[in-house]
Amino acid sequence: MDRLNGIFEAINAEGFSESTLLLIDKYVNDIKNGTEDFPRFNLPEHAGFSKGGAPLIGASVIACYATASLTASRHAEGCEGSPANWEIDELQERLIEQWARVAIDTAICELSAIGNKGGN
Repeated sequence: MDRLNGIFEAINAEGFSESTLLLIDKYVNDIKNGTEDFPRFNLPEHAGFSKGGAPLIGASVIACYATASLTASRHAEGCEGSPANWEIDELQERLIEQWARVAIDTAICELSAIGNKGGN
């Protein structure tokens, strides 16, 4: 969970910066390769989860962050209990979309840079 908390801290501090994307990608690859566990699942669930591929694993990391962030925010405001499901759903959707857009934009820029090097 420490590694996941490190990712949460990076998202909180930097948003989906290049360094945060690298942290997420490394964690996703380690889960896919079986060298890291995602704490929300038992072993049989984890086996299926790790076969789901990078987009599913990455989105799950972001969804987990959204839930933790919203819960912590509500508790900091003095609210008791968990946030409503619709609040969690909306934040998860928004953050997963932000992450996906930044990740795609970053990949496109990297591919363009590789293409430009090959043409020169």
